[in-house]
Amino acid sequence: MQENENYAATIAREARKPIVQKVNDVEVLLAPTDYTMHDIEKYMSKPRRKSAKVTIGNTDSFIDYVKRHGSLTDSTVWCDADFRAGNIKLVAIINDHGEKADQQDWRDHTATYIPAYSTEWLRWFGGDGKGKALSQVEFATFIEQNLKDIAGAEGMPSGAQMLEMALNFEANQEMRFKSAMRLQNGAVQISYVENDDDQTLKKMEMFDKFSIGIPVFWAGDSYRIDARLRYRARDGRVNFWYELIRPEQVLEDAAKGLVKQVKDGVGRPLFYGKPV
Repeated sequence: MQENENYAATIAREARKPIVQKVNDVEVLLAPTDYTMHDIEKYMSKPRRKSAKVTIGNTDSFIDYVKRHGSLTDSTVWCDADFRAGNIKLVAIINDHGEKADQQDWRDHTATYIPAYSTEWLRWFGGDGKGKALSQVEFATFIEQNLKDIAGAEGMPSGAQMLEMALNFEANQEMRFKSAMRLQNGAVQISYVENDDDQTLKKMEMFDKFSIGIPVFWAGDSYRIDARLRYRARDGRVNFWYELIRPEQVLEDAAKGLVKQVKDGVGRPLFYGKPV
């Protein structure tokens, strides 16, 4: 009787042991249903291999990370981009599959970089259009705060000229708009009359175009963007706004330039698409 009980206990104990067995030449682990598998890697002095999912904040850091951890044969960079909209997502797979059939890898060490727009781009692009019209005082304040962005390209007003114009607007905020006349040099001369004396004319010039030089992406290269200066007169007051000229082209050029910088910097294959 005792022998039978020992035999039954042995069977039960052995039945609870996991079994490693080959199925179609692949080793599989067969374990009882109430068993839980635990990975002991965290108790080891170091991991068996590299794995990580990191998010990078700028172009140089992305390039440096890929070069630091990736190899020339087993790392790839993927670019999911809508250049016209300026939307870019770069993903580097550090442990990607190699070219040969027996060079498979886990593809679980990745670095992701989504370029952020610069503060200057967000400010100027955000104020673009008639719907963002400003009063004279608001326009003067905006020009003063962003004076360093005005490029002063050939045929365009300098930053100092724009500031002088803006200050004139602010100084004459209590005057009423009377007329506007285009001059031979391309500027526009605006005439005002004082509220208490319609015969007293105050004149000042403004330019109908100006240029800014700003980076599109944070810590990126600067690009020239031309803008048209517009105004609207109503009830003796003038509101101003600007219209950026073909900003989508600048955005596309900046996006393509950033991707080229990454491709040249990492020296690894770059594919357009989404890594699956």
